Amino acid sequence: MKEAPDLSGLYAPVDQTGVVIQSLDIGATVATIAKQGYAVVEEFLPKPGIEAIREAFDTEVMITQQNGLGTDSGRTWRAHNLLAKTRAVDHVILDERLRAIVNGVIGKYNQINIADLFNTLPGETKQVFHQDDLLWPIPRPHPSFLCNALIAIDDFTVVNGATHLVPYSHTWPQAVDQHVDSIQVEMRAGSMALWEGGMWHAGGANTTADQERMGLFVSHQVSYLRPQEIQLLAIPPEVVKTMPKKLARLVGYHPFGVGVDGRDPLDVLADGNVINPDAKLARDWRDSNASHRDETNPKRKE
Repeated sequence: MKEAPDLSGLYAPVDQTGVVIQSLDIGATVATIAKQGYAVVEEFLPKPGIEAIREAFDTEVMITQQNGLGTDSGRTWRAHNLLAKTRAVDHVILDERLRAIVNGVIGKYNQINIADLFNTLPGETKQVFHQDDLLWPIPRPHPSFLCNALIAIDDFTVVNGATHLVPYSHTWPQAVDQHVDSIQVEMRAGSMALWEGGMWHAGGANTTADQERMGLFVSHQVSYLRPQEIQLLAIPPEVVKTMPKKLARLVGYHPFGVGVDGRDPLDVLADGNVINPDAKLARDWRDSNASHRDETNPKRKE
């Protein structure tokens, strides 16, 4: 009798020790996130890439005015469901450095949880501290199943609301304390902050009179959890068909489990056949099996 396959390590983080991509030490970055809960990658995006995303925010994507967690000013603009609205950030999400870091934090079987562009306007107040992985009520300690990436499109400063992080809090079992000491992650436009899903964090208050703070936020999760933004519904199939294959995988069209009636979801997307073309009625399988037995059993032919 065959033994069941060992799936214990299937979702384990990928060991990225010694991996360097475009001069970025992936292993060291992953280790920093594991230790203190976050890491910052300077100059992740070049200036032309930053300006292209800014242009997309202003001219392509439909946005909403929203309150942040614990705020009521309405001074934040958000473009949720970003991948249904623009292709301007595809190359950022597919950047091999980002993909390698995410794989190192939560494993190679991951997908997009949320992708949005936001703009924190002058007068916005500070969010409350929160943990993004609280959406899934799994007792702590538990494996890392979220890896967030925040790319600065504008400079992030203390006065325009740079994100508050509480180092090492991703390992703490207690409930979030709103009076805890924190740091604010100041970074130049194009830099990227990454943090583990249990990190206590909050968007800062924009106390300036005239500075906006725009950022690109991409949250990744392990593929066996339901995403916060339901990508399979949020992004029309005809839009997914225009995406690079790797991005289509990241929004949920990955061959997880049995797929769709035993088929790769991308094959189903292409031909629309939600029933496997090889499927047959039970009586047809019986007839087929009976014919096969007759052909392989000489005595049944006599």
